[in-house]
Amino acid sequence: MGVEYRQTPSILSTEDLEQRRARLEEHRARLREVFGPFRHTCQVATVHARSSEVIEACDGVFIASSTVYMALGSIAEGGAELAVFYTTDLPLVALRL
Repeated sequence: MGVEYRQTPSILSTEDLEQRRARLEEHRARLREVFGPFRHTCQVATVHARSSEVIEACDGVFIASSTVYMALGSIAEGGAELAVFYTTDLPLVALRL
């Protein structure tokens, strides 16, 4: 999923609003496709984790991914400004953007 999320800044830099919205919707569709295997991997890692740090890391990435995905939806729909993606409220560090 990180590979997909690393494309986000480029997509957000699209100046034409309709083109940006269309690119964001395509981007979100790809994110949905890779989310299933990602979620499965997190579940397996959590079940087999031998430390609380691994569980917390999996949970953190899951939460960060969901938060960013929802923010991208709000931007695509026009309900949020681009700046919301770059705020410190979003745990982007966990995604290694």
